[in-house]
Amino acid sequence: MRLLCILLVGTGLSFADADTPHIKAAASAYQQAKAALLKKDTAAAVELLVKAIQIEPTFLDAYKQLIEARIASGDRLEAAAVITRFLEIEPEASHYRLLLAQILLAQQQWNRALAQFSIVLKDDPFNADALFGFATAAKRLGMQDRASEALSRGRDRYPFDKRFR
Repeated sequence: MRLLCILLVGTGLSFADADTPHIKAAASAYQQAKAALLKKDTAAAVELLVKAIQIEPTFLDAYKQLIEARIASGDRLEAAAVITRFLEIEPEASHYRLLLAQILLAQQQWNRALAQFSIVLKDDPFNADALFGFATAAKRLGMQDRASEALSRGRDRYPFDKRFR
């Protein structure tokens, strides 16, 4: 039982749920997925992580690993879908919101990317990645004034960052 509690703490699940069978099953699938990742068996890991999330839909660490596994396998669109579900649970996760925005930018989904960059900038108005991404998306949407404003703010804050030159 002590080992299970340690595993649950390390995977983001709580002690209060340690005796719940579905939590044990989700934690087991998660640990098997981590082992599969170590063996470079991404397909098996993805399947196990999806299973862990189906068992426990708020299993944050399983989402994070699934996002990384999807990106590692080159399936950025599936990663974007997982990030979207993850952000429904953890909306303040700026790193993942930026990752989603960058995927949307690469997919030329300018409006959606702009929205994600805007959310990040609302919480962190000087985030360099968000400023640059916002400027890129705004420019593609014909919003030259907003793109220029973001680039100017970036130049002022990060004078040595080549993206803002």
